[in-house]
Amino acid sequence: MTNTAKYWIWLTLGTGFNSPKQKRIYETYDSILDFYNGGIYEWRLCGIFSEKELDALQNTKLSDAENILRECKRLSYDVLCIDEEEYPSKLRDIYAPPSALYVWGKMPDVNERLSIAMVGTRNATRYGVMASHTLSASLSKLGVIIVSGGALGIDSASHIGTLEAGGTTICVLGCGIDTKYLQGNAPMRKNIAQTGAVISEYPPGTNAFPSNFPVRNRIISALSDGVIVVEADEKSGSLITVNHALEQGREVFAVMGNINSRYSTGTNKMIKDGATPVTSYMDIVEAFPQFHVVTDNIPKTEFSAQNNPEINKEPVVHRTDIELSDTVKMIYDCISNEPVHVDQIVLKTGLPISRVLQSLTELELLSLISCHQGRLYKLV
Repeated sequence: MTNTAKYWIWLTLGTGFNSPKQKRIYETYDSILDFYNGGIYEWRLCGIFSEKELDALQNTKLSDAENILRECKRLSYDVLCIDEEEYPSKLRDIYAPPSALYVWGKMPDVNERLSIAMVGTRNATRYGVMASHTLSASLSKLGVIIVSGGALGIDSASHIGTLEAGGTTICVLGCGIDTKYLQGNAPMRKNIAQTGAVISEYPPGTNAFPSNFPVRNRIISALSDGVIVVEADEKSGSLITVNHALEQGREVFAVMGNINSRYSTGTNKMIKDGATPVTSYMDIVEAFPQFHVVTDNIPKTEFSAQNNPEINKEPVVHRTDIELSDTVKMIYDCISNEPVHVDQIVLKTGLPISRVLQSLTELELLSLISCHQGRLYKLV
């Protein structure tokens, strides 16, 4: 964090998020201090802002930025600004980079290491969870940085696969890092911050407004050399990330999916339209020979689209020798050999979250199921 951080935060508060004007100030002035100290005369003279924007800058208090910095210090968050050497150059180069990034953990060096974004539906199938988890784990073992958005489904499976492989992942949020967003994933985010980073362009305390997330997606793609879409329907928000990736000159990949699944319609169409199909983590590695990734340690069969569990399923066996109440049995029947998120159980059963959690605890105590990071449950 530099001494200029409060001025970049002030500029963001005055111009708004996803504004290209911040990059223009960075490119025009030797220092943000030169711009700030110039006052309204200089701000008007530079020809970057409309009268409405000039009024907004005049009405933005530097003390608000100072309060944000104090809160970051209290929470042990770093602030990475666009004029710092550690700021990722591949992010700085896009049309509207954030002038200030809030960082929990340590920002990995995405300039020097291959970084891959993994995105997809929140309502992932067993196949989608398996593919995301295995691909991210395989790539992580090679030193690849995995970037995703911290949401349920594909995002969580990608982050967790990376963590379990001992790799490095970046979680890009569409709200303040401290916001009570998807509390079930809070332990996962804490683990991410220990070896990688949880980041956001939104200051602490910013709520998870739906409009923030499409804007956030430009950062996910910008930090990456390529974007893998694992499962997505034709109107998926993941396709917003793909559009950003194409605009930013990133490679786009798609995991081939079940033609009978609505969550594969988007990815299968992407492949028809020219996206690189993924049948193995090697499809990703071979697309970036400039990074000289050594793959001797990992068998090439670690992930293959032919190993689709929707086709080659292990038999799901529920024990029948233990008496369960109707509610607990209903929840038990929702759980299989592959991890399922608690939110998917709630959606499937229509039961209140409190009732579901109580029943899951009972099933754990009976050693019928096991709980895994990110509130994922599977049969024992």
